[in-house]
Amino acid sequence: MFEFFIEYDINPVIFFNEKGHIDYCNQEAEIFLSYVNVKDIFNFTIQNAPNKEGIKTDFKNINFGEFSFNGYSIGYKEDSKIGIRLFINTKKHQFTLEGLEKIDINKLINFAIQYINLKQNSKFKIYPDLSIEEIYISKKELLHILFEIFENQKEVEIYTKFDISEVIKINNKKYSLIEIILKCSSFKEIESKYFEIIKKYDGYTIKVPFIKEKNENNNT
Repeated sequence: MFEFFIEYDINPVIFFNEKGHIDYCNQEAEIFLSYVNVKDIFNFTIQNAPNKEGIKTDFKNINFGEFSFNGYSIGYKEDSKIGIRLFINTKKHQFTLEGLEKIDINKLINFAIQYINLKQNSKFKIYPDLSIEEIYISKKELLHILFEIFENQKEVEIYTKFDISEVIKINNKKYSLIEIILKCSSFKEIESKYFEIIKKYDGYTIKVPFIKEKNENNNT
């Protein structure tokens, strides 16, 4: 269970041995490390480690090349191994349930792809979760976000899946989440009052509340 949660953590997690070699890293860290110098990360970890066994956490802006983080946790229990977890930049929003429509997310993504390909020549690979039901979302807002992300992209990989690790609370009600994961260039800052959008170095993740019944809100 521990490895399962670490592997799907949205933050890079890296464990070094005493020689600065990587003993373990999760999938987010693998992507991150392919763009940066491993020695720089190890040196930062050693320089900011706690003075004694335990974990040190600090929230401040950290930059490694083009990548920016909000802080880190560094810890060790013995001299032979040390670990670091870098916190990606996320923002909290007050979400609204106004103006929702019932749609099929996978069909909406396909529509956005067809529309954008009338204006530019981009390559798309889609890996949809076909078990996702029609849900109530802001169709206009999601299309706007997709168009913003797709614009001027050469290649985009798109995944849809249920997020089993967390829920979101809107107007004191809890909702499960669906993730739209887009692997592409992430050169824009995109915000929304309907969805949480996580900008990463290899693309974006859009977190969509799973609202499947009309009576779950008063505006549909």
